[in-house]
Amino acid sequence: MHDQPFGQRILSWAGGPAEVDRFVALGGIRLPAEPDLAALRRTLDALVARHPVLGEGPVPLRTVDDVWAAAAAGRYPPDARCLLWAYLAGTELLLVAHHNVSDPWSMRLIVREVLKPGSGPAPSYHDSASTHPPHRVTRFTPFWNRMLTDVPALAPGAGGELGTAEIRVPSGITQERAGAVARAVRSTPFVVLFTAFGRALGPLCQGETVVPVLTHGRRRSDWDTVGFYMNVLPVRLGASTVGAVHHAFAEAYANEIPFPLLLDAVPQADALFADGGPSLAQFEVIQVPDGAGVEPLTIPAGLGLGGPVLPVNGLAFWLEPGAAGTYTAGLRYRRSYQDAEMHALIRRFVDRWEEIDAHATRA
Repeated sequence: MHDQPFGQRILSWAGGPAEVDRFVALGGIRLPAEPDLAALRRTLDALVARHPVLGEGPVPLRTVDDVWAAAAAGRYPPDARCLLWAYLAGTELLLVAHHNVSDPWSMRLIVREVLKPGSGPAPSYHDSASTHPPHRVTRFTPFWNRMLTDVPALAPGAGGELGTAEIRVPSGITQERAGAVARAVRSTPFVVLFTAFGRALGPLCQGETVVPVLTHGRRRSDWDTVGFYMNVLPVRLGASTVGAVHHAFAEAYANEIPFPLLLDAVPQADALFADGGPSLAQFEVIQVPDGAGVEPLTIPAGLGLGGPVLPVNGLAFWLEPGAAGTYTAGLRYRRSYQDAEMHALIRRFVDRWEEIDAHATRA
């Protein structure tokens, strides 16, 4: 049995000590004016005191010329006394938290609290696997045994290089437009974006495929809690119509259990999602709480920080909301795939999205 919380277990997937020290979640914002350094330090230290999962203050805060260059040169050990770091360059503030105690949702909560400090104790973090009712695991295990049997892998890349590469490309897709299209086709923004991704995978898969989807993994009671709540929800895709994808995702979501418990309950799951497993395509639409009035900083490609929650045996594709709610498409992939092939995958995703958008407009 796996007795480690998911946030701790993913450290074994992050790689060696050097990679673990750079396995972080990021939250960057442009402040309305240059802050008072002493006041900012007090705010950060009070924030860590409200969220003990982040360790103990004081928060390391550095004034630098370039927040991204400074952060990329840093190390962030998971056993540090404080697991939140901060860099300030003029009005640009970059917050870095170790990924085993934080996720994108948490980073937006932290940013929001820097802008409007809270008072009193925050909701306590709890590991979702440890509080999940055991009877739900027993009830849902037969479903996952069916879904995760005879999983088709993606077509292998033709190259022989080792390691992974990453690209980030502005998609031109906005959260507002995704919501409008979803309403027109009576689905959700996530499903219409997921449908475009499923269609874009066409040349890499034959018929069915299983896509590990990263979700925010939070119950409503956890919405204001800082911690690692992300979950992995495997979705088996066949037909790539909006209706078929909606059904597949809704069925998987209805049977969702914390990923560590899924690995325990389904014998084939460990090999399926472990480092060196079959080539699969991961998908994520990064979800964050409302950030009205927050101008996020766009994470540059090739930063060398962060990393996916699951090992990248094939590729990991994500959509990251930025300024004006416009998504940046990120793609990390095994170097056995050609760079041109992966750029083409992003172009196909955007093209398939535009087809879905156009169909919704005509309907």
